[in-house]
Amino acid sequence: MSASKHFTKRFRAKNLRHIYVERIRETQAIGIDRMRPVNLQKTLDQELSIITRKVSDGSYRFTAYKQKLISKGADHSPRVLSIPTARDRIVLRALCQVLQDVFPDATPSIPQSKIEALKAALGSGNFKEYVRLDLRNFYGNIAHTELHKALKKRVRKKGFLELIQNAIETPTIPGGFSSANATRMTVGVPQGLSISNQLAEITIKQIDDIFVSRTDIAYFRYVDDILILTDANQAKLVADEAIKQLRLRTFSPHDPSTPNSKSRFGKLSESFSFLGYQIHNTNLSVRRDSIHKLESALAAILTNYRYRMAQARTPAQRDAAIRLCEWRLNLKITGCVFEGGRRGWVFYFSQINDTACLRALQNTVINLLKRFGATGAIRPKSFLKSFYEGRRKDKTSHKYIPNFDSMDASEMRDILALFVGDLKVSELSDRRVEQLFKMRIRHAVKELEADLAGLS
Repeated sequence: MSASKHFTKRFRAKNLRHIYVERIRETQAIGIDRMRPVNLQKTLDQELSIITRKVSDGSYRFTAYKQKLISKGADHSPRVLSIPTARDRIVLRALCQVLQDVFPDATPSIPQSKIEALKAALGSGNFKEYVRLDLRNFYGNIAHTELHKALKKRVRKKGFLELIQNAIETPTIPGGFSSANATRMTVGVPQGLSISNQLAEITIKQIDDIFVSRTDIAYFRYVDDILILTDANQAKLVADEAIKQLRLRTFSPHDPSTPNSKSRFGKLSESFSFLGYQIHNTNLSVRRDSIHKLESALAAILTNYRYRMAQARTPAQRDAAIRLCEWRLNLKITGCVFEGGRRGWVFYFSQINDTACLRALQNTVINLLKRFGATGAIRPKSFLKSFYEGRRKDKTSHKYIPNFDSMDASEMRDILALFVGDLKVSELSDRRVEQLFKMRIRHAVKELEADLAGLS
């Protein structure tokens, strides 16, 4: 099927309605127009009619994105996310679907698959050195000319290309500011859009193709992190070549020769990190600061528990505090299955072959429970058991790890009651329970993902 036919199919009103109901309606992100996605339901037919008409005649324009700043620590500038309006999110999601249809080989993969392939390459014994390159301001340095060139290899439909161009040129502004004088973007892809990752993958795929085809190296990339395994005495030569190719296409890798650079090369007998893993020869463990981040998150849950217990005035309130803490703590330990994906710390680090850190984390949990006076009251699950359960290929076979996608209304009520109380939940319809349940689980999943942020 041609790109034009995929475009027509994805922008039919039926598909746009499905996108809104399944992907947009219950989410909480609010764009510059301050409209909650759920409120779009009232005028959905009219909004979909506007989308289909304007996309068809080429007059659709995106509203300025609302700026959201994400802290990266005291020594770093914050990450800037772009939040579209609810209507624009429907259009962007349909665009993402078209891009996935036309460029299936440039769909972002999960980091675990990269680590799995890396583990196999390390075990082959064919490589002695490594090159690790980190790209500075990856999304912000994507040249529109390079992206357009990559898109035109498979796309001829002018309306499709113009809609993509309009999406990436739309400015991002702080909430409460007018977009009248905002400057349109001439370089870079806004972060936070549903098409951002796909466009970045399409642009950098030409670099991937050069190095993946080589038989003398093993090449791995996840977003802005590149790792190359080489034979002895080849790391510097390969690093220089990769840096040259990246710069030719306006990407900006950190220079390995600079002191304390994020990019480096060396021997596999030296310990180095990649995507949060610590690698030494064929041994894969978890980077120490990744463990520290999870330990801090576990301590925060117990701190909240102590506060709730101090505020509790009745046995029922104390019991509620215990049940909520146990649920949150065990979710951190096991992770979960939600919206078709495996989420959480143990799932992310499913490729380690050194499980000592999991036993150490279990001891941390035990010590935290003692420190906060929760031993016996809260029954923690096991990191080690979660690790082995999480390696099952079939998501439906997880019994120890919660699968929120397969829960019935009764199970949803039980979990929702942890947050709002049994009495309030008993007054809600099954549909409302499902809506609130998904909202709570999405928030919980964001907390799981926060434990994994900045692992590169």
